[in-house]
Amino acid sequence: MAEDDFIARALSSLSHQMTLANTGGAAGGGEGTDEDKKIIEAHAQSLVDNDSPKIDSAVKSYLSLVAARSVVASEIDVLSENVKSCDHYQHLNTMGMKDALTCARKLLNGINTTLIPKMAEEEEVPEEKDNAINKANEDHDEIKDNVTRIVWNRLVALKNKDMKPSKVFGRRALIVVYPFIEERFRRGLEKDGEGLDNSASTNAATSPQSYSIELLPAITPPLGIDQDSWISFYTEFGALLRKACQNDIESKKEGEEGEQCKEDDNSKLLWSDDKGVKELQERRDRRAKRAEILTQSSNNEEKT
Repeated sequence: MAEDDFIARALSSLSHQMTLANTGGAAGGGEGTDEDKKIIEAHAQSLVDNDSPKIDSAVKSYLSLVAARSVVASEIDVLSENVKSCDHYQHLNTMGMKDALTCARKLLNGINTTLIPKMAEEEEVPEEKDNAINKANEDHDEIKDNVTRIVWNRLVALKNKDMKPSKVFGRRALIVVYPFIEERFRRGLEKDGEGLDNSASTNAATSPQSYSIELLPAITPPLGIDQDSWISFYTEFGALLRKACQNDIESKKEGEEGEQCKEDDNSKLLWSDDKGVKELQERRDRRAKRAEILTQSSNNEEKT
């Protein structure tokens, strides 16, 4: 299978590439410790095998979510909190299927053509003994991010329609890449000379804005789409991606899924393993409960 061949080839050369990327555990850019090698191999494999749904599936779900807003009378049941909070995001509430499809195609194009630049090196600060554990965790996270960069970039370079990043990877890889994708979209808007989305990080050492146009070339907005609507589309998708990843972190801390959420969470419609089935059922249950409370309240008023 093409996917298995890719993983085998990627893993066979990953240690060497990690050395070139200066992410090995040994001083001076060595090959790294056995623990580092285990982290590299396990993370690379898990990005493919254990990260679902895939990006393609999430984009399709998001497309359906956005298109549904144009035919749903009330925004309460559909529109997510991050969209409600910004006036110009209201464009998404009236975006039809045709425009949503155009935006989704442009979004996937950005995802599948973006190469992750090598991370800018930060000046090392001597660590106190009390911070040794945190430093080790940070090193492991850095190794994982660089594994993601290498494997992702190999797929982009392949230019194989059956092995696109969006078909192979899920949210754990995309969360590393998406700031760079957003920056390419932002630069496409800047090229048009108006209406910039300035939501990106301003940390000069790590911000995607600090990379050259050669490393992160601009992606022009989709033709025929209002600029504010386009900004809203890719920004909300990123917000839902980050929310889903935050949910993953909180779930791991709790050791289980925890209590049923009391608020609608659109990120679960895109990124949950059941493609939002549980989330939709919980929404129906909440609505039924609200209706029951209202009915009881109305009956009590009539009695008095």
